[in-house]
Amino acid sequence: MIGFTLILLAAAAAYGLAWLTRLPSLPLLLIAGMLLAPLGIVPDERILFDTLELGLAFLVFVAGVELNPRRIGHRTRPVIWIGVVQFFTIGALGFGLALALGHGWQTALFIAFALSASSTLVVLRHLKRHQQMFEPFGRVVTGVLLLQDLFMILIIVGLARIGDTVLDLGLGLAMTLGLAVAAFALLRWVIPVFLKRLHPGEEELLLAVLSLLFIFMGLAHFLELPLIAGAFFAGFALSGFPMSGLVRGLLNSLADFFLALFFTVLGVLIVLPPPELLFQTGVFILFLILVTPPLVAAVAEATGMSSRASIESGLLLAQTSEFSLIVGLSGMVAGIITPEVFSMIALITVGTMTLTPLIATDRVTWRLMRIHPLRWRRRQEENFRDHALMLGYGTAGPRIIKPLLDAGMRVLVVDDDPNVIARLRRAGISCLRGDGSDYRTLELAHAREARLILSSMRRPTDAEGLLRHLGPERAQRAVIRAFEPEGARRIEAMGGRVIATPEITAEEVLRWIETLGPSARTNGSE
Repeated sequence: MIGFTLILLAAAAAYGLAWLTRLPSLPLLLIAGMLLAPLGIVPDERILFDTLELGLAFLVFVAGVELNPRRIGHRTRPVIWIGVVQFFTIGALGFGLALALGHGWQTALFIAFALSASSTLVVLRHLKRHQQMFEPFGRVVTGVLLLQDLFMILIIVGLARIGDTVLDLGLGLAMTLGLAVAAFALLRWVIPVFLKRLHPGEEELLLAVLSLLFIFMGLAHFLELPLIAGAFFAGFALSGFPMSGLVRGLLNSLADFFLALFFTVLGVLIVLPPPELLFQTGVFILFLILVTPPLVAAVAEATGMSSRASIESGLLLAQTSEFSLIVGLSGMVAGIITPEVFSMIALITVGTMTLTPLIATDRVTWRLMRIHPLRWRRRQEENFRDHALMLGYGTAGPRIIKPLLDAGMRVLVVDDDPNVIARLRRAGISCLRGDGSDYRTLELAHAREARLILSSMRRPTDAEGLLRHLGPERAQRAVIRAFEPEGARRIEAMGGRVIATPEITAEEVLRWIETLGPSARTNGSE
């Protein structure tokens, strides 16, 4: 009891220090646990392993609540390609790198599994914090995480049955599939009826949610499957709308508690690796940071995603998964990997998770965008003056462009989606592939000479960059769709005109044209 009390006090101290210093909390929690270990009054190792598994199970459960497959929408192709290529390519390269560093093939295989997938816990927190969950690249990344989590669940089930017969392994995978089917049935048919008929209050809803978690974990235990598999599918069953929104608020504080408990206990279990393995830890972290972003970006662009979204996806997926720790723990319990190698896997996981908020930023994205080959292959659009410039075609683009062309305005569309650009070119509409928040793209599109600028860029910072490029005297020419009240206020403060509705109507466009004057019109469009 004293040992657990010290663990909770250490976690609280680490969180407080993170809040005071604005440092990432994960490494501080890990260090707090590592400082406790030499005191010799922590709980028994077996209890610590169980606590670690329980804490991770709850975190995976909370993450699963966000993994609704409907969020993917029509982006199944990039999700499958990115998820599969990243998982197997990083795994294969990691296996080769581990062999090159002197590990045996069995240890190298466990390291490869640990490196293959990205962290649902870290990535979803980042997307929510930056309000990017429902951006196109956020939906794709969410789908990739769901796919890779399923891969990892199957791997963990297989590792739990090391030494069993092929029949036992097949039976374990079949029972895992059965849990997945049960979770999908609850998601699709049972839970919507539960909400519609019973209208539970907060207390009843929390009890129902925790009961579902315990039922699935109990089923996993009964079927001799890892508890984490039951927890994941329980969360998945609750991922539908509006249940996920209701559950999220109830579980946030509990998730923070289990996050602190998990990483502090992990720190207690870590054995400081020898210098050779510490060096290898740095090598594997560099491998993930340097290889994952270009690999994911290349695949994402090949499947039709925009350059910026592809780079953002790559940066955001450049870490290892929380499932990596279960993989390492399975190998250590089975006697295949040493405690030092498990500690190396844990340090790789925490290290890459900590680096994610530092590299998945607009600043890093734009630095990579500046060296993107597409940026220097584009030509400037000639003779565009007093034209209508559309930044982002979106769903409203077809309705907006017709009245503009009918009114005799020249129109230039800027979009970073290669599929949109291809359609516009087939239709004979002038277009430029690029990001509307990139100053070079705005220069190529003669934004300062445009009579009217229609922007549907989602992020307020992108709209602010456009208005800065235009300057105060031209800002009123920009009509910008705002997605949040705060963003609308910021845009209006800089002189832009705000449209807050989800759809821009043709009538609104015609009214804008009437206010522009005859100089905005020409004898046709290119």
